[in-house]
Amino acid sequence: MNTRTGFFAAFAIFAVSAVSAFADTVDMRFAGTGSGRNVRVTTPDRTFNVFAGQLRHSFSNGTGAASALHGDLLTYCTDLTQSVSSTTRSYTVRPVGQAPVGNAMGMDKARAIASLYDYAMGTQMTSTSSADMACAFQLAVWEVVSDFNWSLGSGSLSLSTGNFRASQTNGSPIWSSVNTLLNSLFSHTDNSSFSPNDILAITSPSHQDQLIQVPAPGAAMLAGLGLTLLAGRRRSEKAA
Repeated sequence: MNTRTGFFAAFAIFAVSAVSAFADTVDMRFAGTGSGRNVRVTTPDRTFNVFAGQLRHSFSNGTGAASALHGDLLTYCTDLTQSVSSTTRSYTVRPVGQAPVGNAMGMDKARAIASLYDYAMGTQMTSTSSADMACAFQLAVWEVVSDFNWSLGSGSLSLSTGNFRASQTNGSPIWSSVNTLLNSLFSHTDNSSFSPNDILAITSPSHQDQLIQVPAPGAAMLAGLGLTLLAGRRRSEKAA
């Protein structure tokens, strides 16, 4: 079985088994920002300045797939049409491809998002993450959600064309240090050996949807839901 065919099969299993997580919920409240930079973005509807980077959210009362989420955790958002809430609200857990609510990205983009997480290997998810890395990762997520085309791969991604565009707040091109990281992230969206099984979409019809990588032992808990994880893949790669 070739890699891409195997990945389609794995993702199909994920999509079916993830239905069991649709009823799972978690309470979430925006608690501030982490590393990142302010940028200017253009969507089909408007141009505005926004923070691109880590968002801190306070999690509590999670059920099922979200039961491992407690306290302040770092997230990245999937959409620019809604805002975060500083009031604790209930959110629904969904597979990545089901976010954002009302304009779901679909499986192809979810695979590309998973590849971003795989390539970044957590460097975007710590309190010591650089502002450049956090900014690049958020921009990459927005660009993938807006413009990624599986048949074109990384060739479909650019901050200067398409439905999503970004620059510095003064209109200058994105900083070269951020752009270097961004291009590396874009170049790995064609990776078809990683699954979004250990990434959750925390969704709401009225507030901004978030992505969060489930911390251990959450990954093992997800496996109990039938969401096959690929943690052993890296171990086998290192041993090869």
